[in-house]
Amino acid sequence: MQGVRQLVVARISAETSASAHLGEVVRWLIATQSKLLRFVADELPALGQDSLLKLGRPITAPRALLCALWLLEDGDAGECLMAGQLRFVAHPTGSDVRMSFTGGTTTVMKHGPLAQADHAARQLLQAIAGSIERRGDRIGVEMAS
Repeated sequence: MQGVRQLVVARISAETSASAHLGEVVRWLIATQSKLLRFVADELPALGQDSLLKLGRPITAPRALLCALWLLEDGDAGECLMAGQLRFVAHPTGSDVRMSFTGGTTTVMKHGPLAQADHAARQLLQAIAGSIERRGDRIGVEMAS
């Protein structure tokens, strides 16, 4: 008999910066939107498991981008770990981009409460920023088949 699993819903928000121009971000988003990006557990230690990132089609505005984001379990069930919006805002005079994620999680918890949801979101943003900064060089992040 399976153990009792608790459904937990949490709001998540996180911010970070990326050393990239908004044009680089657009190219990265377009290149990755039709693929799943695989993150290993070491890249997102707050989650403690491998995951797959799916991005929606970007919506553009002057100095800003917005797209939907889904982080899924890497496995047969493929349950959603996080979902929300990923926002990129370019600095008016600098070359960096401010990234933010707002969303939530409805996760079937297997190892207790999700106390580190915001921390996991920050780790995810840092992994995304690293992928953009490497301009497609998938060191640490590989495309899922």
